[in-house]
Amino acid sequence: MDVAAIPVSERLSLGTRNKLKLGVFCANVASGVNATVVPERWSGSWADNLRVARQADEVGMDFLLPLGAWRGFPGATGYQQTSFETLTWAAATLAATRRIFVFGTVHVPLFHPVVAAKQMVTCDHVGEGRFGLNIVVGGKPLEFEMFGRPLAEHELRYAQAQEWITIVRRLWTDDDDFDFPGEYYQLKAERSKPKPYGGTMPLLLNAG
Repeated sequence: MDVAAIPVSERLSLGTRNKLKLGVFCANVASGVNATVVPERWSGSWADNLRVARQADEVGMDFLLPLGAWRGFPGATGYQQTSFETLTWAAATLAATRRIFVFGTVHVPLFHPVVAAKQMVTCDHVGEGRFGLNIVVGGKPLEFEMFGRPLAEHELRYAQAQEWITIVRRLWTDDDDFDFPGEYYQLKAERSKPKPYGGTMPLLLNAG
């Protein structure tokens, strides 16, 4: 079945005419953005995520933006210690909603661009063009130690991010195989199909 083209303007507007965009942040982590021990604190459970996502979709909110977290913080609150990985969370959330945009948050140094490009385009097809990418480079050394790698200097992390997003964009747009002889990635005969849904790339968001 042919897929109708999605204009870039539709992506940029998050599908609405609202100039002020309203969304839900950090639903995928326990306690959300509040370090508290009150009994009614946010659980971060899938049941609660699904309920809030559907409510936000129904009332006309514009987006859902998850936090990329791997260990949370110590203490009595259990602040953000429980979390859902954001790309699988996004795919499930997109499948359960109709119109709201859903972002995935990706730590560049921890996700290979070829794998991430395929994961994200899968999300985009599940949501029929409602997926967006929040690209981050990390800032917590303990989280990087969990992956057996040091946290690089700030400038180096962003240099890697530039190569990473260049590769992802080419995987999403190039029809022919390509090589990438970069400083951080040395890749051969790259290709990826399908391309993003509707022929335009997912919206890119950057948390500095």
